[in-house]
Amino acid sequence: MRLGVALALLTAGVPLVAQSVQGRLEGRIPGEAVPVVDSLVQVALREGLPSEPLVQKALEGGAKQVPAPRIVAAVRASLGQLREAHDLLVRAGDQPPVRPGEVTTVAWALRRKLPPSTIERVVAELPHPPRGPAIHAIADLVAHGFDPDSSAGLIIDAVHDGLQRDRLLDVSTAALHEVQRGRTRDEAITVVRQQLPNVPGPPKPERGTVTRARRPETMTPPRR
Repeated sequence: MRLGVALALLTAGVPLVAQSVQGRLEGRIPGEAVPVVDSLVQVALREGLPSEPLVQKALEGGAKQVPAPRIVAAVRASLGQLREAHDLLVRAGDQPPVRPGEVTTVAWALRRKLPPSTIERVVAELPHPPRGPAIHAIADLVAHGFDPDSSAGLIIDAVHDGLQRDRLLDVSTAALHEVQRGRTRDEAITVVRQQLPNVPGPPKPERGTVTRARRPETMTPPRR
């Protein structure tokens, strides 16, 4: 395709044919699954969805020697999850095109059983991506039995107090530590919220657990 024709198609809003991923799949998944998975990847790209999770799902099945029908079914299910995540983000206020990384994170959170209403709240109250660390921290709390809304409220407050990225995981870890000290989950949320934004980071490893690096010995030529 000539450059002028390609530009004309882009200007007209006609999507160009996406690059095939068959080369990445051949020899790594059953042969009969290759064209089907490739077609599902093309569907994802045409819909503006991230395609790499589909490729990785297929490769994971191939590495585990999963039969072709099951690999195709798993990839098709992953495509449905990505669509659900994309639609949820749009309903919550994100304007298309939605960032692929956000779609992937939300799809992961849905698989972790994080309620859609909680994700919508995070998107509405944290309108500027990336929201991945916040969603991961909330999902971590929910996986340990914390209430989804209370967890979201704590992490959203932490973001508003200036904490970002790994520091949000420090917040969820601090709440888990409070439970280990005997507090209820509601009490743990209250205690950690009062510490914001000065939630302690992870403890430094003990001296004995650090492997000492040994300087390589200098090689000297043998004496003649």
